[in-house]
Amino acid sequence: MTTDQSQAALLRALGPHVGRYHMLSAQSRDWASALFVGARHRLALALDGADGVARAHRLGAMLDECDLTMRGGFVADLQAVARIEKGLPVLGIEALTIEEPEAEPVRPVRRRVG
Repeated sequence: MTTDQSQAALLRALGPHVGRYHMLSAQSRDWASALFVGARHRLALALDGADGVARAHRLGAMLDECDLTMRGGFVADLQAVARIEKGLPVLGIEALTIEEPEAEPVRPVRRRVG
């Protein structure tokens, strides 16, 4: 999975929780440890709608506890902070996404009879 694909998967996972927003900024970079491969993300989302300020504060307090479903990987770490920026309710998100290793194909065991 590329970093762009990982960022897109993270945004899809956030969508049901965040609601309407527009992207102010997004930065993603590759990340790896001895055991895992993934990406680090830094996002700034302006929350749209009359309830944007309330949503930003609610999400800032609880989003790091949400179970985000991400195709091809998972969210290993996430911090969210609500702020007002130029009069807009903004949700700042820093996240680490990890790619799930592809499973080895299962091959049938062939036994000789006889």
